[in-house]
Amino acid sequence: GQSLEVLDKLMDLQERYEKNEGRKAFDEAMSAASAEIPVIAKTRVVDFTNKSNQRTNYRYEDLATIAMTVNPILSKYGLSYRFRTTSLPNEPIVVTCIVSHRMGYSEENTLSAPRDESGNKNGIQAIGSTLTYLQRMTLKAALVLAPAADDDGKRQRAKQISEQRRTKKVGVVQSQVSL
Repeated sequence: GQSLEVLDKLMDLQERYEKNEGRKAFDEAMSAASAEIPVIAKTRVVDFTNKSNQRTNYRYEDLATIAMTVNPILSKYGLSYRFRTTSLPNEPIVVTCIVSHRMGYSEENTLSAPRDESGNKNGIQAIGSTLTYLQRMTLKAALVLAPAADDDGKRQRAKQISEQRRTKKVGVVQSQVSL
């Protein structure tokens, strides 16, 4: 009886140790992967005018672009992701993104939303639209992906800074030549 109790305690201790090691490996892998994942460009465009003559116009990163960008990097560090979905009649659609490490540790991020019945979507398209949107958002949140901003202003500012630096360098070179 006593040895069985000791064995149970040792097994619990081993499980806690492995779980803690898995969490540490997950955190380390996420940190390394995050450092390599670039800002993902917003390559998709939505631009339409509705029946009330209100224009909608924005850019976004699609799920395929996000996946093509992050998958090789996550894989390199032993990370992967998958989605669990729920779509019950007359209930919001629920998507959970599960990011897992090869040592068994995982973390989940869940979002829900109603079916996207905008435009002329049929019922299945409304579910598909919401599902894809929630997959994209839960993945971005789980990986803490920074949104790509509209960078027209940044490009202009970078150009100004670059010009200032070039001018400073020319000034430094001229002062060194004068010595």
